[in-house]
Amino acid sequence: MFTSRRPASRPIAAVIVVAAALAAGSLTTTAPAHAASGAPAQAPRATSHSIHSQSAAQLTCAINDTSGCLNNTATSTYTTTTSPADADGSGNSFNAADLTSTAGWQSGKTDGATITLPKFGTGTYDNMLASGQTITVPSSGAVNTGDAVVFLAFATGAAAKNVTGTITYAKNNCLTSDPADQDYRLDPVPDWLSGPSSAASITLVHENHSDNTQTSPSSGPKVYAISVPLACPGSVISSISLPLFTNGVQAGRPTPHILGLGIRPMTVTGSGSSAQHWVGTWASVQDTDKVQLSDDSTATVNGQTLRIPAHVSIGTDSGNGARIHLSNAMGATPVTFDAASVALQDTTAGGATAAAAPTTLTFDGSASVTIPAGGDATSDPVTLAVQQQATVLVSLRVHGSVSAMPGHSVARTPVWVSDPANRTSDTAAAHYMQSTYTGLPYLSGIDVTTSTSNPTGSLVLYGDQSVNGDTASEDGGHHLSDAITNALVNDPHGDTSVHYGVLNAGTNSNSLLPQITDSTDLLNAFNPLDRSVLVQGNVRTVLVSTGAADLLNCTSNADTCATEVEIGLASLKTQLNSYYTDDSQIYINQQPITQNSNITVYLATIPPFTAAHPGTATQEAAREQVNNYLLDNYPGQFIDFAAAVSTDGTATSSTVKAADLSDGNPSDAYYADLAGRYVNDADSDALIYPPN
Repeated sequence: MFTSRRPASRPIAAVIVVAAALAAGSLTTTAPAHAASGAPAQAPRATSHSIHSQSAAQLTCAINDTSGCLNNTATSTYTTTTSPADADGSGNSFNAADLTSTAGWQSGKTDGATITLPKFGTGTYDNMLASGQTITVPSSGAVNTGDAVVFLAFATGAAAKNVTGTITYAKNNCLTSDPADQDYRLDPVPDWLSGPSSAASITLVHENHSDNTQTSPSSGPKVYAISVPLACPGSVISSISLPLFTNGVQAGRPTPHILGLGIRPMTVTGSGSSAQHWVGTWASVQDTDKVQLSDDSTATVNGQTLRIPAHVSIGTDSGNGARIHLSNAMGATPVTFDAASVALQDTTAGGATAAAAPTTLTFDGSASVTIPAGGDATSDPVTLAVQQQATVLVSLRVHGSVSAMPGHSVARTPVWVSDPANRTSDTAAAHYMQSTYTGLPYLSGIDVTTSTSNPTGSLVLYGDQSVNGDTASEDGGHHLSDAITNALVNDPHGDTSVHYGVLNAGTNSNSLLPQITDSTDLLNAFNPLDRSVLVQGNVRTVLVSTGAADLLNCTSNADTCATEVEIGLASLKTQLNSYYTDDSQIYINQQPITQNSNITVYLATIPPFTAAHPGTATQEAAREQVNNYLLDNYPGQFIDFAAAVSTDGTATSSTVKAADLSDGNPSDAYYADLAGRYVNDADSDALIYPPN
């Protein structure tokens, strides 16, 4: 949801705060048009529930103090007399305690560097109906440059579609030397009750009603983070105009509400000679609220220290800077870390043994950090020389007793747990014991510094089990990201160096295709795409490998099953292509301006089903149809994963070669073959835009 207090660096989750952008492996140089173009905005409606006597067009406020633009009350305090609120025109509202007491959202505070939250449950206005308000961006005291604008929003009365507004750049932007406008579109803003949980930033328990009753709807209520790409990353923004959609709430009428908005910072911190460029070197996607033990029970922790290994891809540059990202994105309650540290693993002893005394981590100068439900935190930078493919040990002392830890569900990575004490500074492993965790809690990313004059980016692997490596070896070094890193090092056409970060955004998920709409022209992003991909460190390229689970779950005819996946993949590509990279800067009047450079996206063909997860004849026909669609429609923009592991080396072969399977499941050799295909395609000029 949102980040805890920290420096203006890129956060990792995209819930409230705008997380960091992934800069993966490829940089295009064509200058696109505006990042978003929308349908005509709807005129404001005067209804019996109009809640502000002042003309909506006159409402103006600053991005770090939106009190002057608030015009609706959507949260209430549930007691013997529920405080007045009406989010939907029927007297229903969020329960303020779910946000504050339970989830840990800091009412009336600025969380992180980007979004100021309103006060909840006071009976006063706490959100902005999208009524054409003008949000100014101060030249100081608030983030005014970045790569995306993130809206913390929800709709009532059904999803609100074609919600359009304008972003205004100051002088000397990437479009012109004069101020310039960029249209944006929120399409759709999901309904707080019927919208998909998979895309929500946070799902709450209770709904309060005007008759002083309270219910617990099974589907919500929910809040969403919606990001829109900036056509001019790095250019100063002077104001953001909210959509002119409505000035009141009415039962059954779609109405977008905005709790707050912010500009997602880029992966450059500081300025001049002190500037640091950051790139992701390792990532783990949070996809469960309860990390499990090997016996399928829920893992718990009580005042203990977790020591988590991360097998990185790229190393630090001469600046030797490193920082880590922690996430509570799937958590239901806040979590506090009393202490944290980072160290390199002892390559001889291995396990939980550090090569030298761990380096203490701080968060906005503090040794401890509390992360609210749905939130994330980025550590302050430390100096640590990290070599490519090193194993970094991150140690986290968890405060108190935690009955369920959110994290990555199928990690194939060992995690060590100490006795109930702060062992973050321990070099030796004497006080650690290997756990039986099947998942990986809290740690979500590691960034390292890259050259200021010639920064590198990252390749993000976004997908399901094939990316995650659900059946790979359990040593933390055989995910697809590890296999690709190995293939780059051993590439006969290379120089044994890893020239860009390789980040694993794989998840043990039934579906990663968009659940919001069946549109193929989305120009904004929701979770999990935003949280898993666009928040990562300096993304330039994204490789999308998903759709197999959707086909296996589909019970319709082959054409229907295939078409749904085709639309979903096309939608993902369009969404990602509408975002821009963080670097490739030029200068106008001695001011850094980022050129328009889209994120490059590759789609992967779907490998044959395996014996462990066989498909029906109809599902196999649908898989082959999807692959033919990709081959026909995206020349130079796909990686033929199916051909890499199939029996006859084609995208339509129905079986996986025996050498790539173990007990009917993909083996380490399977992921190595996928990686080999990626590197071969990059080497052979088969891709229009090669990764870099």
